[in-house]
Amino acid sequence: MKPSKREKTTKEGYVYSSDALLQKIRNIRQGGNFRFAGRRETTDATDKELAAFLYKVNFLTARKELADGTILRRFFEESRYLSSILVDFGFDWEVHPAYRWALQPDSIETIFAQLKLTSDDER
Repeated sequence: MKPSKREKTTKEGYVYSSDALLQKIRNIRQGGNFRFAGRRETTDATDKELAAFLYKVNFLTARKELADGTILRRFFEESRYLSSILVDFGFDWEVHPAYRWALQPDSIETIFAQLKLTSDDER
């Protein structure tokens, strides 16, 4: 889930539309398939199942920028229905800031420079 060089230069890293998130997962899966433990069937996890799992473990948060510029964030505990495979509620997906350090940033300052905590840029 580490941002690519292109994503870093265009400031697209860590926040994904649903389509972009599924494409990112698809690209990661090229290195190997994933399976969930405890499943009776031996089928590989789908892109949507992996995205739902990342949301359930709070690696991803749901994010929507409202018309007034504020950012609405939802975590799995608050909004379990957002990760439904069949329904799209218009949220984007953001890698939780607590995990960004593990994705090997160039420096710790990079994380803070790219993190938009509120719509108020004055802070």
